[in-house]
Amino acid sequence: MDFQLNDEQKMLVELAARMGREEFAPKAARWDRSHEYPHENVAALRRAGLLGMTIPKKFGGPERPLIDVVLAIEQIARHCGVTARIVVETNMGALGCVMAYGTEAQQREIARRVLEEGDKPAIGMTEPGAGTDLTALKTTAVERGGGYVINGSKHWITGGGISRTNLIFARILDRNGVDQGIGGILVDLGTPGFTIGRVEDAMGLRGIPEAELVFRNCEVPAANLVVRDPKDGFKMLMNGYNAQRIGASAVALGIAQGAHDLALGYMEQREAFGKKLKDLQGLDWMMAEGEIKLEAARLLVYRAACNARLLPNNVMLPQMREASIAKAYTGHASFEVVSESLQMFGAAGYSRDLPLERMLRDVRMFQIGGGTTQAQLNMIARSLFPAR
Repeated sequence: MDFQLNDEQKMLVELAARMGREEFAPKAARWDRSHEYPHENVAALRRAGLLGMTIPKKFGGPERPLIDVVLAIEQIARHCGVTARIVVETNMGALGCVMAYGTEAQQREIARRVLEEGDKPAIGMTEPGAGTDLTALKTTAVERGGGYVINGSKHWITGGGISRTNLIFARILDRNGVDQGIGGILVDLGTPGFTIGRVEDAMGLRGIPEAELVFRNCEVPAANLVVRDPKDGFKMLMNGYNAQRIGASAVALGIAQGAHDLALGYMEQREAFGKKLKDLQGLDWMMAEGEIKLEAARLLVYRAACNARLLPNNVMLPQMREASIAKAYTGHASFEVVSESLQMFGAAGYSRDLPLERMLRDVRMFQIGGGTTQAQLNMIARSLFPAR
């Protein structure tokens, strides 16, 4: 077992860290306050080759391993969680599902959009009555003529209204109305019958819209169907989503590390009771415990990324158990680290003059989005008691 980065990975970390520090950090508060999508950051990521890193070489990508993407995400998230999330969405999620299970035509087109246009594919799962209990979803795609007719709605879809490519989870019905199980189908922004509804006024990560997607007799060709397997379709789609969970964990880890670094720097300067904060044992212990949490989270996230399974087209998807363990621990630990880092600044940390309050709002999402902590614990428990 080797915990050392190779030379190429070290260069990647340096590149992502420099971009985060010099290009993304100065504008991070702007995206938060204006709710504006950072198109200029996307352009910078594309120029740097940080979009579509997981895309196979046969489709024009560099075919880098998942751990490389995690390394880049972590560095960028130290400075801007919104931009780090874009790196997740342009390397994992819907992209990974299509690369693993889609047709070659679908794979070539989604790869082109990410690499040439900077498109951030969206994955449409959550509904008003189907969040953690995703099998309760009601959106349908009914086979008709030479395609499918989609009806239903999705809520809290990251990038809704921004993403040209949308992978929609729906209940597939054949021509006779027989339920074929949950599958995935691609719907382009602008397709007749597909509209954007409410955009949520979210607590954090506000530079990427969380929107409602509404489908009313939306017709798409049969060629847009990614997964239709009555037995394993849903399982296949969720396999693709495991990588998304690792990406989310890497964002949480990076935000927490960034907050931790700010607190350490402040403790070197700030004095209280005639001492520097770094010389007060009670505060030292808080930071030491934060360091332990960060290192433990990092090992879990890196392990899940390095152990990803090889699927068709050299697509790497993590194992469910390892992805759930990493997300459950990292989401909780990262929130604690950011909260205690903010505490070191006292009232100043609670002010919008510093980035800590934004980082606390941003990191809170990762105990909810991408599968709640409780849902991850349920999946981990199922792996402990498979007979049950």
